[in-house]
Amino acid sequence: MMKRSNPSISSPRKGKHLSAAGNGKKYTKPKVAMASLIKVAFLLSIGGLIQSLRTDSSHNIGIDLGSDIGSGGGESRLLSPYFSNIPLTKSLHPKYKLWTEMSTKEQDTALKSVQKIMNKYALLIAPKDKSLQQWQDIKQGTCELDPEFGKNGHKICGPRLTQPCSFISFGINDDPSFDRELGDWGCRGFAGDPTVQHPSKLHDKVTFHNVGATMLQDNEERLINKGGVEDWWMTSFPKLRYFLGLDKIDILKIDCEGCEVALSRDMLREDPYFLSHVDQISIETHMTKTWMTSNEHVYYFGLLLVLLEEAGFVMEWSSIFGCSKRHEVAGCMDSIVESGWPCGYDPWPGHPTVVKGRSCQEYTWKRYA
Repeated sequence: MMKRSNPSISSPRKGKHLSAAGNGKKYTKPKVAMASLIKVAFLLSIGGLIQSLRTDSSHNIGIDLGSDIGSGGGESRLLSPYFSNIPLTKSLHPKYKLWTEMSTKEQDTALKSVQKIMNKYALLIAPKDKSLQQWQDIKQGTCELDPEFGKNGHKICGPRLTQPCSFISFGINDDPSFDRELGDWGCRGFAGDPTVQHPSKLHDKVTFHNVGATMLQDNEERLINKGGVEDWWMTSFPKLRYFLGLDKIDILKIDCEGCEVALSRDMLREDPYFLSHVDQISIETHMTKTWMTSNEHVYYFGLLLVLLEEAGFVMEWSSIFGCSKRHEVAGCMDSIVESGWPCGYDPWPGHPTVVKGRSCQEYTWKRYA
């Protein structure tokens, strides 16, 4: 995103002007009148800009006027969560803070709070009376899952969407079947994945982009040079929704190995009401230290569950299928294990290249509010 600075008014060039009558006589425009007009125009333009930045559909978007970020030391810069590439340092959410704006004591309290909701859902996705194999496919809610989806994961609730409909899908890899199927339904889609190459048109209704979703740390796939050694273009889900001009996202698919942890952070500093614009979410989560290396990660992961509940989402389906061995053996954060969330693995005798893991999961959420 391009930086936006305060509009400035350039002084009119000094010079002599011909009269409107074209009689050749030279004159100077009244300075007081011109200055007044400029001042009025300036105030109107600033007022319109601020109003447009504050208003997003049915919700207001906060604006931070900071005096400590200007290049001139005391220079103020107009910040918008959508139009600025300078992240806000204060949460826009009325209840929840960014991890970095909390004291150590506040962080400890916040972490314990989200661990409680993690434990609540851990008992749903990994019930103690079922086996690891049974954890791979558990119907949680009441919606009827569409039979056309789910062969390779990413189940969604039926009935079939009616037009107009739209979706955002991150994590395509080498299988764009999910996106093409939604395209066959007549839904417009934005598909993003910086690790692979596809034609820019996956379908008449679906465009593909080598763009990744924001993370809390560098992506493991980029570090092993999947997709190239260069940095990736990245965007957040709230900013992308605004960029695409979508008031409603019918389906949001998140399968980008780490970006799911950043979603709640991005909501706090860009759009606390993002989830109210989404109907269904198909999300894959990755819990080992390959992707989650601090309590900040755990806080934002647990906070996402809180925000989903508060937005009226219900978990409809879950699957625990484990990660690859190299990811499982990285281990799990103590704060994840303490919450009871499934993370870790057991050896698989006779299979030296794989383990019985439980650290990668997938869910379908549907909003009813």
